[in-house]
Amino acid sequence: MKNKNAKKNRTIYYSDELNDDFGEVGLKRPPVPKKYHYLRRFHVLGWVMYYLIAKPILGTYCFFSGVKVKNRRVLKTLRKTGYFIYSNHVSILDAYKFPSYAVATKRVNIIGYSDTLSIKGLGPIAKAVGYLPIPNDFENFKKFKTAISALINKKEVILIYPEAHIWPYYTKIRSFKPVSFSYPAELNKPILPAVTIWRGKKDKKPKQTIVYGQPIYPRMDLSVIENKAYLHEQCLLQMKEIANKYQQVEYIKYVKKT
Repeated sequence: MKNKNAKKNRTIYYSDELNDDFGEVGLKRPPVPKKYHYLRRFHVLGWVMYYLIAKPILGTYCFFSGVKVKNRRVLKTLRKTGYFIYSNHVSILDAYKFPSYAVATKRVNIIGYSDTLSIKGLGPIAKAVGYLPIPNDFENFKKFKTAISALINKKEVILIYPEAHIWPYYTKIRSFKPVSFSYPAELNKPILPAVTIWRGKKDKKPKQTIVYGQPIYPRMDLSVIENKAYLHEQCLLQMKEIANKYQQVEYIKYVKKT
């Protein structure tokens, strides 16, 4: 879907770093159905849809869109475990660039809002390719957490965008809440920071480069609550260091309202 903000606005004014959303595509966020099955059931159609259709087609699109990946070798150090990737949220492409292109050997599952469920007929497809809609009731939340645990124990990847909202072409890292770091803290699994940076020439639409940081492991000497805070702090620190390390193209200027 096209993003009007990204094409027409050279300057975007924001007031709330945590809650402003400039990537709206006009979709509603319906409640997750009571009988929603978060645990993916294996069947041939789902396997074909993920590995033979979605992954190669979307991966090819990412390649020809100019997406590059730096420090991909770090993924080899995590091949024997499930883990969580935390990335900044700067493009509609975020929905599929990791599962189809940036992570080659593991299945990637994405935690996101329930927008996709509002598109008729897309729900089963989204589930087959690893979409985990954020629940809004206690019963679904229990199933949601059970699914996350099961997928991590299968040595799969959970992708989280802690900034929550899309800011197209943004070149910095926004502050984000620690709530999503409870999952790796409780499961005692590593996290991997990843940052999308923007490269190219001034006044031309820039290309994306995904830069992986270094894995961060929960500390054995900390409690779950303390590890939640520790992982959040260290992840935010690494992401800011990566974003500041590269000279990026500012295709859209973001200015805070006074």
